[in-house]
Amino acid sequence: MASVFKRGVKATHAPRGENASDAGERRREQRDVRLDAALRAWTTRRGSHESNVSVAIWRRERSMAEVIRSRGRQLQRVGTARGNATWLFAEECAFLCETERLALFFDEREEECASVRAVYALMARTGVGWEEYLAYAHLRRLGYGCRRFGSAWTVDARSSDDWAKETGGIGRWGDGENGDGVKTGEVEVEPIAEPPVKRRRVEETRKKQRDLPSRRWWLAAGDDAHDWIGPEIDAAARARTESHALEYDESPVEARLTFQVYQPNRHFSKKSPDPVSFYVYVCSDRPPTGREARALLDQAQGKPVRVVSCRQSTVMMFTIAGG
Repeated sequence: MASVFKRGVKATHAPRGENASDAGERRREQRDVRLDAALRAWTTRRGSHESNVSVAIWRRERSMAEVIRSRGRQLQRVGTARGNATWLFAEECAFLCETERLALFFDEREEECASVRAVYALMARTGVGWEEYLAYAHLRRLGYGCRRFGSAWTVDARSSDDWAKETGGIGRWGDGENGDGVKTGEVEVEPIAEPPVKRRRVEETRKKQRDLPSRRWWLAAGDDAHDWIGPEIDAAARARTESHALEYDESPVEARLTFQVYQPNRHFSKKSPDPVSFYVYVCSDRPPTGREARALLDQAQGKPVRVVSCRQSTVMMFTIAGG
C-alpha cells in the first residue's frame, strides 16, 4: 500500500540532474506543441472528402434528384430505387446536403454544387414545409428510417414516365398540393378555391312558451303542487331544448399522415423493407381534433401515430391511440 501513496516528483520541481531553466524550457516546448496541434485542428478544412460524397442532379420535370454517383452506404435508407438509379425527394436532398453526404447540382453544366441554403429554397418551392423537414431531420438524426407516407422504395425500370407521380406518396403527398394551395413541383399556380362545406342542419322549431309569472321558488308548507313543477314546465323546457339548432359536419377530414418511420437497422433492404414502426403527422398550428385523430388512426391501420409540433426549431412529439 505504501507504493500507492508514494509521492512522485512535483511538476514545479526539475527532475534530477536538470536545473530550473532547462525545466522551464521543456514546459514551454510542450505548450508550443499543444498550441500548434490546436491551431492545425482549427484551420483544417472541415467536412467530408470529395471522394466520399455522393453526387445528384435535380430533375425539374420530376421534382426529384437523380443520383449519378453513389458512395458507401449513405443511400441505403433514402431514395427510390428505379433499376440501377436512385432518386431522392427534396427533403432527402436537404438532409444529405446538410450532413455533407451529397453534392446536389441544379444543372449538368454547373461547376459548383448548390449551397445548403439553395437546397432549402428548392425544398420550399417543391411544397415541403419547414416544419415537415425539421421533423424528418430529427427522426433521421435519431437513427430512424423516415419516408413519405405511402411512397414506394422500388420502382420497375420499365414503368411509365409518370412513375414519379405514382410513387411519390399518398395522402399529404398524393394530392399534389401543399398547405398553401400551390402545386408541388416548381410551377406555382393560383390557389384552388375550396368547395363549399356541406352541412346538414336541423331546422329550428320555435314553439310558443307560456309566459310564466314570477312566483316564489320555494314550496310552502301544506302545498301539494308548485308552479315550477309539472307537465307544463316540462313541455316548456323540452321546447326550449328543441329550439337550439344542431349541426352535423359532413365535410371531409383533410388530416393526412406525413411520414412513415422504420426502426434503425443496418441491414435495411429496399427490396424487402422492414414493417413500419409508427407514423408521423406534422401539425404545428394546433393539435388535431377528434375527427382528425380518428381519420389519422384509420390511415395508420393499427400502427401508432405520433403528432409532431415544431416551435423555434424544437421538435415535440406525442402519441395518439384509439380507445
